Amino acid sequence: MQIAEQIKAWGTEFLPADVYVVEVEYKVGNKKLSVFLDADQALTIEQCRLFNRFLSEQLDTLDFGDQAYTLEVSSPGVDRPLRMQRQYPKHIGREISIKLKAQNLLTGKLLKVENELITILLKDAKKGYKAKEPIEKTINFSDIEESTILVSFNS
Repeated sequence: MQIAEQIKAWGTEFLPADVYVVEVEYKVGNKKLSVFLDADQALTIEQCRLFNRFLSEQLDTLDFGDQAYTLEVSSPGVDRPLRMQRQYPKHIGREISIKLKAQNLLTGKLLKVENELITILLKDAKKGYKAKEPIEKTINFSDIEESTILVSFNS
């Protein structure tokens, strides 16, 4: 079993049901093992710290790697794309940028997540969300290449 799959399996065993492993990156050049967690509600620093300690013990038992490495457990952060369908619901109401597999780029407000679909309110290039006839677009997850939550500092 690859280390990423093993860490995800340990996450399923150790983490509360509402917390999950999104992604595992191992960069050999700088000897860094990064584990990104997310949660259905809010992820806490304490949850990251506890999983880091647990992983460290598990990796020591497994005798992972011949050389020293740095283990980092954190949330994905706002600059990383959403990787799992499970990440979308907590972002309802926020602005999202979606790159479709057809290479179209859409920006809008995430309105709804149902089964294999999301619905966004498209942002008009000139009028933003105040267009006379707002356009909602439903997108199948299978059509999404990458999506990122946009951070706004406007109140």
